[in-house]
Order: sequence, then structure tokens, then C-alpha cells
Amino acid sequence: MAVNVTPGLEIPEPSDYSSCEDDDDAVTYFADLHQPDKNRPEPARMIDKLLNNLLDSAWEVMSEQEKIDKDAQAAIQIPVLNATKEMKLPARTNCVVCSEDGLYLFLGHAHGLSVISSSTLTCVTTWNNERVELTSISCASLGNLTHLLCTVDDMGIARLFVHHTENIYLIKIINETEDINQRNICANFEMSIRGDFGAAVMTSSGSVWLDVYRFPRDVWLKELEVKQATQSSLATEVKWSPIVLLMKIKPPEIPAGTSLKSPSEVLQKTEEGTIIGSGQNHLISSHQWENQDAAFRKMFMKYLSSSSMRPQQQKAEGPSKCTCHFLLREGFYSTPGETKAARDIPISMCLWWSGSHNLLQYLLKKEKDSEPRPDVLWPNSQEILCSAVSACTRFIVLGLDAQLVTIWDRRFGCPYANIVIPGDSPICRMKLLLQSQLSVTQGPVLPTLQLVLTCRSGECYSMTASKGGDTCTVPLIERPTDPSSSVSVAVPVPFLECLVLLMQRNGQVSIWKMEGGTPMFILNLPHTHVLGSLREPVYVLEPVQQNLYITGDRKTPLVKVTERGEDESSLFIFSFSECSLMDLYRVTRPDVTEKETRATLSGLEEACNLYFQERAASWKERNRNLAFQWEQLLKRAIK
Repeated sequence: MAVNVTPGLEIPEPSDYSSCEDDDDAVTYFADLHQPDKNRPEPARMIDKLLNNLLDSAWEVMSEQEKIDKDAQAAIQIPVLNATKEMKLPARTNCVVCSEDGLYLFLGHAHGLSVISSSTLTCVTTWNNERVELTSISCASLGNLTHLLCTVDDMGIARLFVHHTENIYLIKIINETEDINQRNICANFEMSIRGDFGAAVMTSSGSVWLDVYRFPRDVWLKELEVKQATQSSLATEVKWSPIVLLMKIKPPEIPAGTSLKSPSEVLQKTEEGTIIGSGQNHLISSHQWENQDAAFRKMFMKYLSSSSMRPQQQKAEGPSKCTCHFLLREGFYSTPGETKAARDIPISMCLWWSGSHNLLQYLLKKEKDSEPRPDVLWPNSQEILCSAVSACTRFIVLGLDAQLVTIWDRRFGCPYANIVIPGDSPICRMKLLLQSQLSVTQGPVLPTLQLVLTCRSGECYSMTASKGGDTCTVPLIERPTDPSSSVSVAVPVPFLECLVLLMQRNGQVSIWKMEGGTPMFILNLPHTHVLGSLREPVYVLEPVQQNLYITGDRKTPLVKVTERGEDESSLFIFSFSECSLMDLYRVTRPDVTEKETRATLSGLEEACNLYFQERAASWKERNRNLAFQWEQLLKRAIK
């Protein structure tokens, strides 16, 4: 009998044992291969030894290759960057933000607000209040070294400040009341990039809503000039012009039975009928809701038995959080004589409520004696978990349940891309890179976008998306076995090309390359300090001077911290502009942003020409994607 054996394998010697006896009736056949080797037939034992030799040789090759890979990886030494400067911080510094020109740092701490000069790292001015501990702060530039600051303290009080050179003034306490028991709690306070509008998420007695304000920034600048010109002590007591409440947006109500009788009444209720999909205006009566609920409970009674003891009020539980973004003008048109400043003023805002599938868009105009209604509704297939907006506000990125990412294009009013990330962990945070940071050639109509996603279980992904379904997902950090290695911060570095800053809960700070998913640099704090607030580090990336400011706590025993009543924290500065290793990744023109691309599309004819040019240049790629999609459909077709 001829036996084909792979070259290089040793053929075992035949055994002396034979299962065949002289008596034909006493011949025994062993069909169970799990028996001991001595009871197996000779051909089975020979094949078993051949397979064992094959597996042993393959395992040796794999082990040798793994050793080679480990040695090669160990030979590659990741550069370590140390902090260039250090500054002592006030007690319990909870937040830090930098000005647009990079000249000032604003610190929120346990005793108020401090303004730091970034060049000398000295305190320029402070606003002190021993009973106020600021927990969040944001900054908008008003021009001429003037900045508008909005803050929230640990008691949920929102404040507005204006800073100019060496002076800082309190303009307004947003939710100020005489009776502290009737005060609304501010959960979040944000404003537009120029400081024209502000939005505060308020809560009170279990309900939540969003207050949208218009700020008289030009009037405040004139009043500030008067204050600076008047050197008397009464200058700071002059009242500032009040802010204007544009609208108070409440969560959408749960659809209830309607009393409307015909579709024409529904259209009259919706006025122009431009908003479809909110579910607020329909022809379903209360009786129909009750019949549908009864039929559902009867059909799925055995599945509902375990949850029958739940209180009924959980069904009517409303959202607990609201996330909003201010949106600039977007489209194929521009108003004649429109200035650059006017183009940077938001015209609308989008928001979503926790537990909702819909993204709502509202115009920034004051409603007269009526509830504000959304101007656009963007429906989604899953619950929204997180969101991000591009610098030009053309693209809105939504992280949905079931590991789905949807990118909406405001210019065309349709989804730009839909991506499913691997794994089963929900998305909790995402960041969108500026288009000027991408190394690929792209056009203003159909650009390539790059995202950084962080999941709740600690893994981090880099994702590239473009029109037509051409996507690429690269894992930066796999799901860690140790929760202390989870990613707490993943943000793109605005002045380094396709590099992302990662901070982990074990205190490790590093810079990774997004395309290959490899670490490029390790940022090292002094051995006497550890990264402050491992779950939510306090840091800021400053693109003008290309610095990273990050807080670190001294490794002091808890007993000493308790006795002193305060911790010893420092602000460490990593100057990337002084590091020659960064020259290879430095963005050549960081000043070119998406806003300039948006401003160049001044007319419909120009925009259409650019669109057709990009379509003609990408026909090969689109045909390849179309063929691939048809191939996938044929594989999944039901035969």
C-alpha cells in the first residue's frame, strides 16, 4: 500500500503488535480511537504518530517565530519624553482651559478662578471665593485680549466672567435666586466659539430642560472699555447688560392618544408640516394604545412575568441628560455682503436627550408665546449614546447602541457613512479629527473623515470613513484584562498629523499613530508624581504653542494629605515644539481649518462643479465598492 508522507517527517517504525490472530473468528477490530495506543490497529497508531510529529514541528516553528517577534519588538525602543516645565497648582484644581491665542490658562479650583500667563507661568489675576469650587470651565475669545468664561461649581451654580489682560469681572450668575431651595441646578454650561450664544442644562425636582441664551458680546466689549477707562473704585459696580433667554427646550413628551379626526387636522397642527418623524402629531387614539398594550401583554405574558412587579412610574421616566452642539451656516449659498464674522455665528443648534433615537435641530431665534419646535429631525435606528461635531459643523457623528456609528452630512441632509465597530461594548466617547490633519488627498465636497472612539469596556479604535462605504477600523488598545489599563482619554493631537493622545487609568500617557495602531511616544511624569484623577484627567492641548498641560499629584501618603487639608498638585508642561522627534509628524499648515473650506463654497454653481469633479475622479473606487457590495449580497442570498 502506497503512503504519501510530507517530506521532512520521520516515519515511525512498525510495531510488533498485531491485532490479527491465526483464528479468523477471533479477529478483533478496534474502532474507538480514544482507546490506549497498544490496543489500536497498526495503521491508526502510525497515522497518530505522524500527526503528533507534524504538530510538534509546527509548534516549534510557531514558538521560534513568536520569540523572534518578541525580540524584534523589544529591540524597538519607544522614545520617552519628559516634562519640560512644572508649576505649582492651587488646592484641588478641577479644570483647566487655554485661550484661543495660547497666551492664558484659566484654572478652576477649590477657591475660585485663576488666570495664568502661559509664557511666564505666573498668576496674572484671580477671582477668589472660599465657598466656591469650580468643576468645569470653557472659554471664548472676544478679541483684543478679551475672553468670555462660563463656569459651573460643585453646587450647580453657573457663572459668566469676562477677562481682559490683568482684570477679571463677574458678569452674571445664571441661576441666581433669593431662595436657595428654589434654585435650579445647572448640570452643564456651554457656549459657542465666539461667545454669541450659551446653553445651560438645568434640573429641578426630577425634571430636566435646556435654556438657550443670547449674549450681548458687542455691548459687553463697549462696557468693558468704559470700565477700563474709568479708574475709580465704583467702576466694577456698574451693572452689565442682561442676557436674553431665547428659548426653553423641554424633552419631547411621550406620545399619547389624540383627539384629531382627520389627516388635515394633523397637518394644521403641524403648521407647515415640515417636521416628520417626531411622533407628536398622529391619528392614534388612546383606545388604540390600550388595545395594543393589552394584546402585547397577552402575547408575551410569560416574558413579562419576571418584570410584572416593577413600579409603573418607570415607564413614564423622562431623560436625565441633554447634549447639544452649536451649528454654523451650512449649504451651497451665502448671503450677499456676508462677512467672515457673520459666517462664524451659529444659526442653529442640535441636541439629543438620553434614551432617545432622534437628533433634533432648532433655529436660534426667539419664539413668541409658543413652545420651541425643532426645525429638523435626524432619525436613527438605535439609541444615541454620544456625539461629536466637526469644526465646520457640516458633519455630525453619533455613537449609537449596538456598536453603530452614523455620520450625518448637513450639506446634503443624508447619512455620510454607517459603520459597525467590532466587539460588544457600548461606545462612550468619540473625537473627530480636523480635515486639515489628514494626509490623504481629499476634496471639500466628499472628504475623508477620521475618528477616535472609546468604548465603555476600555478599548479604543481609530476609524477612517469616506463617502461610498470605504471604511477602515484599527484597534489602538484592545479590551484590557485588567480594568486599570482601560483608556480614560483618547483625543487627536491638533498640531501633529494623524497622532492621538491616550491616557490610561494606570497612569500611562502615550501618543499613538492612528493608521498603524502603534505607540510612538511615551510621556513621562516625574517619579514623585502620578497622573491626577486617573478616571478623568485634567489636561488641555494648546495648538498655538504646541504644548500639553496636564496635572499631576504628588505621591503623598493619605495621612499627610488629611492632616494638611490639601493635596500637592503640579501642572506639567510638555513642549512638543521643542522636540525634534515631532518634526516628522508636525502639521505644516495648522491654520487651515474646515471653516476656510466651508467659506470657499460661495455659490451653488461652484459647489456643483466641485461635486461633479470629485465624482468623476472617484469612479474607479466607487465601481470597486459597488462590485464588492454585490458580491456580499450574493453570498448572503437565501437560496
